Amino acid sequence: MDKEYTMATFLRRFIISVMCLIIGLPCFFLGIVGENEAFPFLRLLHIMPMPENMSGSEVFYFTLGIMAFLATVILLIMMFGWIFDVSTNRFLKILVLIGFCCGFPNTVLCLSFSDLLGIGLLILPATILSIYLSLWYFNIYDKTQFKDKINNL
Repeated sequence: MDKEYTMATFLRRFIISVMCLIIGLPCFFLGIVGENEAFPFLRLLHIMPMPENMSGSEVFYFTLGIMAFLATVILLIMMFGWIFDVSTNRFLKILVLIGFCCGFPNTVLCLSFSDLLGIGLLILPATILSIYLSLWYFNIYDKTQFKDKINNL
């Protein structure tokens, strides 16, 4: 049974995606800009100069900043695919896996720090949406199959 993609579905998906981005904006900003406006992704591309000597914690945060940037870009790609109901292919599934591998450590650290707990909670809507989108891209979550399983109990 094919699902019908309507204007209401498009608007609902669009509003959910925009609200998750707006609520999580401080976390996305901190992840992309980095500590003390380090811009780790721009430094990796040599657009900005790389620091000469980095300590172990600076290297760790530099790596997390690059992973946060990649996870944010992949989350945006996943949202656009979901909003426009793009059928999945192998490339998108690989992107979903890369996004999970990049976003999971950042989310765990963001939620676990006690001093960033207020900001860390802002990433929860985007995290929940990314988990749902991962299931959606791999066709694990299907309402009709779930309802059929419940009715057959």
